[in-house]
Amino acid sequence: MSTQQLPTKLGLIKGGMGAGLMGGFALFSSFFAIDQMLDIPAGTFYKTIGFTMGVDEGLAIAMGFIAHMAVAALIGSMYLLASNIWRFFRLVTVPKAIITGVLTGLIVFTLAFLPIHMFVMTPMMEVELIITDVSQFDLEEQKALATLLFNSDKIYINALMLHIIFGVIMGFMAGCITHEDYQKVERIGKFW
Repeated sequence: MSTQQLPTKLGLIKGGMGAGLMGGFALFSSFFAIDQMLDIPAGTFYKTIGFTMGVDEGLAIAMGFIAHMAVAALIGSMYLLASNIWRFFRLVTVPKAIITGVLTGLIVFTLAFLPIHMFVMTPMMEVELIITDVSQFDLEEQKALATLLFNSDKIYINALMLHIIFGVIMGFMAGCITHEDYQKVERIGKFW
Protein backbone atom coordinates (compact mmCIF):
# COMPACT_ATOMS: atom_id res chain seq x y z
CA MET A 1 0.00 0.00 0.00
CA SER A 2 1.21 3.48 -0.82
CA THR A 3 2.10 5.99 1.88
CA GLN A 4 0.31 8.70 -0.08
CA GLN A 5 -1.78 10.94 2.19
CA LEU A 6 -5.52 10.44 1.80
CA PRO A 7 -7.91 13.42 1.64
CA THR A 8 -8.62 15.40 4.81
CA LYS A 9 -12.07 15.47 6.42
CA LEU A 10 -12.54 19.12 5.45
CA GLY A 11 -11.55 18.31 1.87
CA LEU A 12 -14.00 15.41 1.82
CA ILE A 13 -16.79 17.59 3.20
CA LYS A 14 -16.17 20.28 0.58
CA GLY A 15 -15.87 17.75 -2.24
CA GLY A 16 -18.98 15.92 -1.05
CA MET A 17 -20.94 19.16 -0.89
CA GLY A 18 -19.92 19.92 -4.46
CA ALA A 19 -20.84 16.44 -5.68
CA GLY A 20 -24.17 16.54 -3.85
CA LEU A 21 -25.00 19.99 -5.21
CA MET A 22 -24.18 18.85 -8.75
CA GLY A 23 -26.60 15.96 -8.31
CA GLY A 24 -29.23 18.25 -6.79
CA PHE A 25 -28.95 20.82 -9.57
CA ALA A 26 -29.15 18.06 -12.19
CA LEU A 27 -32.55 17.09 -10.79
CA PHE A 28 -33.81 20.67 -10.50
CA SER A 29 -35.53 20.72 -13.91
CA SER A 30 -36.87 17.19 -13.42
CA PHE A 31 -39.19 18.40 -10.67
CA PHE A 32 -40.68 20.98 -12.99
CA ALA A 33 -41.02 18.29 -15.69
CA ILE A 34 -42.96 16.08 -13.26
CA ASP A 35 -45.22 19.03 -12.43
CA GLN A 36 -45.83 19.52 -16.15
CA MET A 37 -46.41 15.77 -16.71
CA LEU A 38 -49.11 15.81 -14.01
CA ASP A 39 -50.52 19.09 -15.41
CA ILE A 40 -50.09 20.98 -12.14
CA PRO A 41 -48.60 24.46 -11.60
CA ALA A 42 -44.82 24.63 -11.96
CA GLY A 43 -43.00 24.60 -8.64
CA THR A 44 -45.67 22.69 -6.72
CA PHE A 45 -43.07 20.23 -5.40
CA TYR A 46 -40.88 22.96 -3.94
CA LYS A 47 -43.91 24.89 -2.73
CA THR A 48 -45.18 21.96 -0.66
CA ILE A 49 -41.74 21.66 0.97
CA GLY A 50 -41.75 25.38 1.79
CA PHE A 51 -45.22 25.23 3.32
CA THR A 52 -44.20 22.39 5.65
CA MET A 53 -41.58 24.79 7.02
CA GLY A 54 -44.27 27.41 7.70
CA VAL A 55 -43.17 29.85 5.00
CA ASP A 56 -45.70 32.09 3.28
CA GLU A 57 -46.57 31.63 -0.38
CA GLY A 58 -44.10 34.15 -1.75
CA LEU A 59 -41.08 32.37 -0.29
CA ALA A 60 -42.33 28.78 -0.29
CA ILE A 61 -40.84 27.77 -3.64
CA ALA A 62 -37.51 29.46 -2.84
CA MET A 63 -37.32 27.85 0.61
CA GLY A 64 -38.25 24.46 -0.86
CA PHE A 65 -35.44 24.80 -3.40
CA ILE A 66 -32.93 25.91 -0.75
CA ALA A 67 -33.92 23.03 1.55
CA HIS A 68 -33.58 20.55 -1.30
CA MET A 69 -30.12 21.81 -2.24
CA ALA A 70 -28.99 21.88 1.40
CA VAL A 71 -30.06 18.26 1.84
CA ALA A 72 -28.28 17.31 -1.42
CA ALA A 73 -25.06 18.95 -0.15
CA LEU A 74 -25.41 17.20 3.23
CA ILE A 75 -25.95 13.82 1.56
CA GLY A 76 -22.91 14.39 -0.66
CA SER A 77 -20.72 15.28 2.33
CA MET A 78 -21.87 12.26 4.32
CA TYR A 79 -21.37 10.04 1.27
CA LEU A 80 -17.78 11.12 0.72
CA LEU A 81 -16.93 10.97 4.44
CA ALA A 82 -18.44 7.48 4.78
CA SER A 83 -16.68 6.24 1.66
CA ASN A 84 -13.37 7.28 3.18
CA ILE A 85 -13.98 5.46 6.48
CA TRP A 86 -14.42 1.94 5.08
CA ARG A 87 -11.70 0.71 2.72
CA PHE A 88 -14.14 -1.46 0.78
CA PHE A 89 -16.20 1.62 -0.15
CA ARG A 90 -13.31 3.97 -1.01
CA LEU A 91 -13.87 5.66 -4.33
CA VAL A 92 -10.67 4.41 -5.94
CA THR A 93 -12.27 4.31 -9.41
CA VAL A 94 -15.01 6.35 -11.02
CA PRO A 95 -17.17 3.30 -11.88
CA LYS A 96 -17.01 2.19 -8.24
CA ALA A 97 -18.01 5.71 -7.17
CA ILE A 98 -21.02 5.58 -9.50
CA ILE A 99 -22.11 2.21 -8.08
CA THR A 100 -21.78 3.41 -4.48
CA GLY A 101 -23.56 6.65 -5.45
CA VAL A 102 -26.52 4.66 -6.77
CA LEU A 103 -26.52 2.63 -3.55
CA THR A 104 -26.55 5.90 -1.59
CA GLY A 105 -29.44 7.21 -3.70
CA LEU A 106 -31.43 4.05 -2.97
CA ILE A 107 -30.69 4.34 0.76
CA VAL A 108 -31.79 7.99 0.79
CA PHE A 109 -34.97 7.08 -1.11
CA THR A 110 -35.79 4.28 1.33
CA LEU A 111 -34.79 5.86 4.64
CA ALA A 112 -35.53 9.54 3.98
CA PHE A 113 -37.85 10.18 1.03
CA LEU A 114 -40.44 7.48 1.68
CA PRO A 115 -40.97 8.28 5.39
CA ILE A 116 -41.01 12.04 4.80
CA HIS A 117 -43.40 11.74 1.88
CA MET A 118 -45.70 9.25 3.63
CA PHE A 119 -45.73 10.73 7.14
CA VAL A 120 -45.17 14.47 6.56
CA MET A 121 -45.99 15.55 3.01
CA THR A 122 -49.06 13.37 2.35
CA PRO A 123 -50.85 14.26 5.61
CA MET A 124 -50.01 17.94 5.04
CA MET A 125 -51.50 17.79 1.54
CA GLU A 126 -54.60 16.01 2.82
CA VAL A 127 -55.16 18.69 5.46
CA GLU A 128 -54.77 21.45 2.86
CA LEU A 129 -57.48 19.84 0.74
CA ILE A 130 -60.04 20.65 3.42
CA ILE A 131 -61.39 23.96 2.20
CA THR A 132 -61.16 26.51 4.99
CA ASP A 133 -60.43 30.18 5.31
CA VAL A 134 -56.96 29.44 6.69
CA SER A 135 -55.85 27.22 3.80
CA GLN A 136 -52.54 28.38 2.34
CA PHE A 137 -53.45 27.08 -1.13
CA ASP A 138 -55.95 28.58 -3.57
CA LEU A 139 -58.41 26.36 -5.47
CA GLU A 140 -56.02 25.72 -8.39
CA GLU A 141 -53.24 24.70 -6.01
CA GLN A 142 -55.64 22.47 -4.06
CA LYS A 143 -56.53 20.76 -7.34
CA ALA A 144 -52.79 20.25 -7.90
CA LEU A 145 -52.43 18.73 -4.44
CA ALA A 146 -55.34 16.38 -5.16
CA THR A 147 -53.63 15.38 -8.41
CA LEU A 148 -50.41 14.68 -6.50
CA LEU A 149 -52.24 12.52 -3.98
CA PHE A 150 -54.16 10.68 -6.70
CA ASN A 151 -50.92 9.98 -8.62
CA SER A 152 -48.87 8.81 -5.63
CA ASP A 153 -47.77 5.68 -7.50
CA LYS A 154 -46.24 7.84 -10.26
CA ILE A 155 -44.62 10.05 -7.63
CA TYR A 156 -42.93 7.03 -6.02
CA ILE A 157 -41.70 5.62 -9.35
CA ASN A 158 -40.38 9.00 -10.53
CA ALA A 159 -38.81 9.69 -7.13
CA LEU A 160 -37.03 6.32 -7.20
CA MET A 161 -35.64 7.05 -10.67
CA LEU A 162 -34.59 10.57 -9.64
CA HIS A 163 -32.79 9.28 -6.53
CA ILE A 164 -30.90 6.78 -8.69
CA ILE A 165 -29.98 9.54 -11.16
CA PHE A 166 -28.91 11.73 -8.23
CA GLY A 167 -26.70 8.87 -6.98
CA VAL A 168 -25.13 8.37 -10.42
CA ILE A 169 -24.29 12.06 -10.82
CA MET A 170 -23.10 12.46 -7.22
CA GLY A 171 -21.00 9.28 -7.48
CA PHE A 172 -19.51 10.33 -10.80
CA MET A 173 -18.58 13.77 -9.49
CA ALA A 174 -17.18 12.33 -6.24
CA GLY A 175 -15.14 9.79 -8.24
CA CYS A 176 -13.72 12.58 -10.39
CA ILE A 177 -12.97 14.72 -7.31
CA THR A 178 -11.14 11.93 -5.47
CA HIS A 179 -9.49 10.33 -8.52
CA GLU A 180 -6.05 11.89 -7.98
CA ASP A 181 -6.10 11.16 -4.25
CA TYR A 182 -6.58 7.45 -4.86
CA GLN A 183 -4.44 7.00 -7.98
CA LYS A 184 -1.68 5.13 -6.16
CA VAL A 185 -3.88 3.27 -3.68
CA GLU A 186 -3.75 -0.49 -4.06
CA ARG A 187 -6.95 -1.91 -5.54
CA ILE A 188 -8.69 -5.22 -5.09
CA GLY A 189 -9.19 -6.64 -8.59
CA LYS A 190 -8.44 -3.22 -10.19
CA PHE A 191 -11.92 -2.04 -9.25
CA TRP A 192 -12.46 -2.17 -5.47
